Amino acid sequence: MDNFMDNQNNENNESNSNSAFQPASFSTQPQEAAQPAPAPSPFQPQPSAGNAFQPQPQAQAFVPKGAARPSGKNPPFTPQEIASFKHKAEGPIYATMVIINILIVVVAVVCSILAFFDIGPLTGQSGEFINKYVLGIEAEASANAEILVILIFLPIVLIAAVYFYYAQYRANAIRITEKNFPEIYEVVQEYAYRLGMKKVPNVYLAQENGVLNAFSTFILRRQYVVLLADLFEVAYLEHHDLESIKFIIGHEMSHIRLRHATFSYQISIMFANYIPILSTALSRAREYSCDRVAQHLVGVSGVEPMLALIVGKHLYKKVDVEDYVKHCHEVRGFFVFIYNLMASHPIMPKRIQALLKDHGSGRLFF
Repeated sequence: MDNFMDNQNNENNESNSNSAFQPASFSTQPQEAAQPAPAPSPFQPQPSAGNAFQPQPQAQAFVPKGAARPSGKNPPFTPQEIASFKHKAEGPIYATMVIINILIVVVAVVCSILAFFDIGPLTGQSGEFINKYVLGIEAEASANAEILVILIFLPIVLIAAVYFYYAQYRANAIRITEKNFPEIYEVVQEYAYRLGMKKVPNVYLAQENGVLNAFSTFILRRQYVVLLADLFEVAYLEHHDLESIKFIIGHEMSHIRLRHATFSYQISIMFANYIPILSTALSRAREYSCDRVAQHLVGVSGVEPMLALIVGKHLYKKVDVEDYVKHCHEVRGFFVFIYNLMASHPIMPKRIQALLKDHGSGRLFF
């Protein structure tokens, strides 16, 4: 399951923003051609020599390439564009973890088979050590049998767990449809088209006692998105901030498009996920990737939803983004580095600084 954010680093979720540092919309607005301009301003585009009366778009601090156009149907992203949005370290780390995962399974199976012939590391004193300190089972138990049971039944347990989880949300959530929140339904349909998804994922709205979060997850051959009500409310209460919800939805649908929220992906790194630092680095890279895809999908920077995760749904519009970004550069030091290293999501200063760029990958470590 891929969460938008992790409860102030342990799965809380995403957002929207706009101009350089001051939240606004990234859609460009043309000047009025007949509007007199007393003096040239560095922030007002000047007429081009070729067409002095053609209205020019207003300068923006950040306009993602391939971002949603102000009007008209946007074409789907090409596979090359999708790949370009991914964090540069995501592929190499994932490949490394897949190899490690395969090695773990192969070594476990070989050692278990050898143990049946009373040879190998799962016998004698080494076997007792593995039983007690690695597997946490009684000394007289058979380590090889336990390992084989884990290898066989753990995927089955995972399947049962995800189906139970799916049943929970189907029973206690409202599905977004053409009649229930139709504007959100249209957003989901559009983003599925632009991301080139063969199936449009179901989106559910649920209440989790004030938690600001959203996530994408899966059952076999199907994925879905869950939006928690307190985060969803930013589109309907005092701010009427539909753009932030669009960014969050775009982020979660990107997890599905990039195959993060699939059974095959999770199985391929199931055991390697227990390796500290490496597993959290991959998780942070996935978040950066989905932030970038959502940024280009929606056409906004995505800063405001992050601010909502920091200060809450009522106050995030009051934050001075320029001042916060200055503060971001001061958030450093050894323990900040360690905290980020162990976190499944990038710490907010790094995440927001990455969002304020229109290209490149966010910082995973330093």
